[in-house]
Amino acid sequence: MMKTEMTNVDVCGVILELQKLVNSRLDKAFLVERDNNRELILKLHVPEGGSRELVISVGKYKYITLTNYERDKPKIPPSFAMLLRKYLKNAKLVKIEQVNFDRIAILHFETREGIYKLIVELFGEGNVIFLNSEDTIISPLRVEIWSSRKIVPKEKYQFPPQKPLNPYNIEYSIAYEVFKDYFINNRGVECVRLISRVFGIGGLYAEEICERAGIDKKKKELSEEEIKVLFETSKELFNEVFNNRKPQIILKDGEHYDVVPVNLKKYEDLEKKYYESFLDAVDDYFAKFLTNVEVKKKKSKIEKEIERQENILKRQLETLERYKKDAEKNQIKGDLIYANYQIVENLLSAIKQAREKMDWARIKKIVKENKDHPILDLVEDIRENIGEIIVRLKADVGDKTIEERIPLDIRKNASENAERFYEKAKKLKHKVEGIKTAIELTKKKIEELKKKEEKTLGEEIPEMKKKKRKERKWYEKFKWTVINGFLVIAGKDAITNEILIKKYTDKDDIVFHANIQGAPFTVIKTQGRDVDEETLEEVAKFSVSHSKAWKLGYGAIDTYWVKPEQISKTAESGEYLKRGAFVIRGERHYYRNTPLELGIGVLEYDGDLKITTAPPKALKKHFIKWVLLKPSNKEKGKVVKELKELFKEYDVDDEEILRVLPPGGCEIVK
Repeated sequence: MMKTEMTNVDVCGVILELQKLVNSRLDKAFLVERDNNRELILKLHVPEGGSRELVISVGKYKYITLTNYERDKPKIPPSFAMLLRKYLKNAKLVKIEQVNFDRIAILHFETREGIYKLIVELFGEGNVIFLNSEDTIISPLRVEIWSSRKIVPKEKYQFPPQKPLNPYNIEYSIAYEVFKDYFINNRGVECVRLISRVFGIGGLYAEEICERAGIDKKKKELSEEEIKVLFETSKELFNEVFNNRKPQIILKDGEHYDVVPVNLKKYEDLEKKYYESFLDAVDDYFAKFLTNVEVKKKKSKIEKEIERQENILKRQLETLERYKKDAEKNQIKGDLIYANYQIVENLLSAIKQAREKMDWARIKKIVKENKDHPILDLVEDIRENIGEIIVRLKADVGDKTIEERIPLDIRKNASENAERFYEKAKKLKHKVEGIKTAIELTKKKIEELKKKEEKTLGEEIPEMKKKKRKERKWYEKFKWTVINGFLVIAGKDAITNEILIKKYTDKDDIVFHANIQGAPFTVIKTQGRDVDEETLEEVAKFSVSHSKAWKLGYGAIDTYWVKPEQISKTAESGEYLKRGAFVIRGERHYYRNTPLELGIGVLEYDGDLKITTAPPKALKKHFIKWVLLKPSNKEKGKVVKELKELFKEYDVDDEEILRVLPPGGCEIVK
């Protein structure tokens, strides 16, 4: 019979891998209820990792894992999910732990009001219990009452009775004494049962320890030497779970039968499917059987993706038409100014002269009273607060008359006003070319998907839709951009700093470092080409903007560049270098008071459209669409949502945006 719930060994493997969620923040909680099963889904924003969903399942299936599968969530969340949203919105997940190697996990959330805890119990029917900072139950998912403990609101939470020995503490010398005494005091009981009881583990792993030790699992009277062998074998097994996992799904007659974190002798002869992470193995295993989860079955995965891409194409075509119309309108406005050049010049001159002698109220009155005047009659509105007048200009072109309402800047002459509209038209025409490229790429995707759909006709439609996670190029593991044709890469933390310098920096490259602690190395990949001064200045801005200075809200700081041969991992005598730190020797080429200037946008690179950050000049030169950013305390989730809406026609997701943003908070420059 296939496994429907996790063992405490499984819980251990999952909790160890869930440590990557520490410091993430809770966005929303959902509860999917169906028949005999409930799934509590916590949507978390992971630093530099985007949105992930943690699933806690109780009832018929009991497990906890990160999921890559989509669930249909109820539009109106049940009360328990609403309660978690109320208390834990934007709370930081500061700790995840397993309790005494039991099937119990605790999630610690930090808020302004204190630490709240979610207790996950994966035994019996399973339960999720929400506690306050004093370990008093605020609310359980299920009310449960036993003679020794109560899971009800306002009660102090109590853990179930614990087992004699905890595998987490098995390295202590006293652990063997506890183990030995347990066997000596329980002579007459099969050794497999004693192992199961002393550690609180299931029969599968107790049998595995006996088999690895070469001792009959039914043996009752053990010598001290045999007890010692069983203890050492137990340590070896638990060490594998802690440090050397080989996650796998066990297949029996081609069907999912079990999911385990290590190789087991019992399953030596069965087919296995191995995974990089135990979380992925658990997710795939239970998704296969979780038929009670709401899933959309009306359309295949490919059909849905075609529909999504067609919606993107529709938005892109609408954007293209809007850009074309706006470009044409601005061109016409510039042409109309030149067609009425002397009239516009005289009007602007008259307004300027009048402004020297009288206030705006008087000027407006004169314009209103002189509607029969050939020039003043052209004025429809005066917006003195922004220094503009609105005029209606017309000109005959062929056999038709063109007429437009045009705002004129009274601080500029006729030529300068016309040039303002021509410049807008020019920029919009550049955007038109960019969106055309995006449209062609989307059409190509749709064509490829339709070909793929033809091949898969008649194939079984999967019950659950797995989320599409885009494949990243090597440079997308870092902060990156393109400036004047040069690929520029920066580290994100101590680990990526070290990898960048050791693995991806060549002898001809140029390496920047902002003059502040907590700054990344920023590398220009020159490929042997000379780097001009403008590029160096723009990379200097990129290097300071992705440093700690952004988070601290600085306006400008110093930065410098060196050659790779000047960077060394060898510290001075008597000194120690931390991970990610290097010694720089020789001359440094400084850029003083470099401003923190950064924006985010979409550019075509490496055969695809990608979103990333760059200084303003690079954005204007190379990017199809972009906005400027500035340091801010604004909640990052809200900024990501705004950016996702701004760039929706380019199919970007939360994770892609989060990955490229500078450290700390930011907001869009309006």
